Amino acid sequence: MPDIVTSSPEYPPYIHESWHRCAAIMHRETWRQPHRALGVTFRSICQRKAALITIAQAALEDALEFMDQRHCALLVLDESACLLESCGHPETLSALAELGFSSGCYCSESIIGSCALSLAAQLGQPVKTAGGAHFKQALFPWCFCATPVFDNHGRLAGSVALVCRSTDSCPGDLPLTLAIAREVGNSLLTDSLLAESNRHLNQLYGLLESMNDGVLAWDSQGVVQFLNPQAAELLLLPAQLSQGRPLQELVTLPALLRRGIRKRQRLNHVEVTFESQHQFIDLVVTLKPIHDAQGDSFILLLHPPEQMRQLMTSQIGRASHTFEQMPQQDADSRRLVHFGRQAAKGNFPVLLTGEEGVGKTNLSEAIHNETRQAGGPYIAINCQRFADPNAVADFLGTGPTDEQNGQLSKPELAHGGTLFLDNIEFLPGEIQSALLQVIKQSMVTRQGSQRMIPVDVKIVAATGQNLEDRVSQNQFSRQLYYAFHAFEIHIPPLRQRKASIQDLVRHKLAQLEKPFATRYSIESEVLDQLANYTWPGNDFELNTVVENMAMRSDNGRIRLSHLPDYLLSISASGETAWPAMSSGLSFPAIERDAIVHAARVTQGRVQEMSRLLNIGRTTLWRKMKQYHIDARQFRER
Repeated sequence: MPDIVTSSPEYPPYIHESWHRCAAIMHRETWRQPHRALGVTFRSICQRKAALITIAQAALEDALEFMDQRHCALLVLDESACLLESCGHPETLSALAELGFSSGCYCSESIIGSCALSLAAQLGQPVKTAGGAHFKQALFPWCFCATPVFDNHGRLAGSVALVCRSTDSCPGDLPLTLAIAREVGNSLLTDSLLAESNRHLNQLYGLLESMNDGVLAWDSQGVVQFLNPQAAELLLLPAQLSQGRPLQELVTLPALLRRGIRKRQRLNHVEVTFESQHQFIDLVVTLKPIHDAQGDSFILLLHPPEQMRQLMTSQIGRASHTFEQMPQQDADSRRLVHFGRQAAKGNFPVLLTGEEGVGKTNLSEAIHNETRQAGGPYIAINCQRFADPNAVADFLGTGPTDEQNGQLSKPELAHGGTLFLDNIEFLPGEIQSALLQVIKQSMVTRQGSQRMIPVDVKIVAATGQNLEDRVSQNQFSRQLYYAFHAFEIHIPPLRQRKASIQDLVRHKLAQLEKPFATRYSIESEVLDQLANYTWPGNDFELNTVVENMAMRSDNGRIRLSHLPDYLLSISASGETAWPAMSSGLSFPAIERDAIVHAARVTQGRVQEMSRLLNIGRTTLWRKMKQYHIDARQFRER
């Protein structure tokens, strides 16, 4: 068989090379329709390439509108040369379908021979093949122009192609596919960057809105840019209406804060008083100036005073919780009481572990009240306060100088009693070393002093973290970990103590009878519903719910109707059972009807549909794909 291509100098080298590869595996006189991906396989490919299909469809449709019913077809292929979508003149599409070029067919070189549909992806450049450049004689009457599309990482995402009879080809066909491919690639990059920006923005807003502290931000002009629900509640402001307004119009700022803003000075945990809605509001605030090219903006953190007192000050006095007050009807509760009593017998340190809300503080108070130092002070400290290196002196105290008196350390304040260290994982290394000295030698050395001061204190620590992991990361002292690990009590989350829930509920109700002056009874259906819930807030959340039900009860009788709404929708499996909504009233149904109506009015012209619905073409294509709406149907009608 004569090799008409390799003997002709009019074809580029890559055509010659493709012909050599094809000659080894196929005959050019025979033609078999390409293999197609069907059913689930094709749907999964389309789902994976949904962004490419949606954007390319809009670009191809735009191109067709300016081609004046030319006899050609525009194709979208993925990186493996699988045909995903096609549009164009019906006669051309029908003729291509007879050859097997329909959705799902694979147009690789090993199947259809030398052709631009496969070579563009292989070479990573625009390719045009016409007439005798094709290996297969069945393709001689056709002209194919294809250009690859690359994503924002420079990876091949697919290709777009223009197909027509060789007699209908134009010199501008290949540049047209190049322009379309660039438009599609730019749109893919824009969508990717927009999605990434939205993801980061949503994460940031989610973080700010989930904070316990209030967050208030304003720009260099003093206009409020962000106000989370906590800040709005603390300052008595409407969250939505406050954004975009000058801060000075919303609240009267305290003098200390105004001075910090004027001097662009950082303020850390200062107590101030705002005036808002004709009320005075005491808060602890942290001001953080942000310097950039647009000017100085500010972020203000608002800390409720009661919360800050727990973080910043010691709570000196007697602990109120005892083992006698703890429920002991079930095995898990009896286990905690037993190990708690054992922990109280010696002067060795104790570590309480478990998730937030499982009752570590209550157990520490009960341990204190069982120790020989029960008559001494009980000082509870949240170690998160000391994560700031500037707060180290607040824990270690300071030695006396000529100008100032010394400050007692926390172990000294707890002398003769118990020092409870919650969230101990936050302690910086300097305090960890001092704490180890207290445990080993019963001595403490104040900051700036060389004198060792004897202390007699029971150390109880609590954490919700894995301290062993922090040791391996050099974030926690190995020796201090071994000291606490000698006696560790783990409190399982409430979801693992479901057998305890009913006893905990009855126990809490019994505690409420005296202050509420009511005798309580609870229906078994309520207890079953409470037992089905997963309790992410653990015992703290359960106690809050029980108090809420007690206040809403009918003369002490608690029924299902007294449960919070989110607990009424809990199924036996512990999952929320949402009521089904009528599809006729759903938003997607209304949205689909609007698109169909627009298609009828405009006879399927996508650009006019986009203007009528006031949405972008890419968004419209995505919605049409989602609701299986084909604009061509309305054109035919």
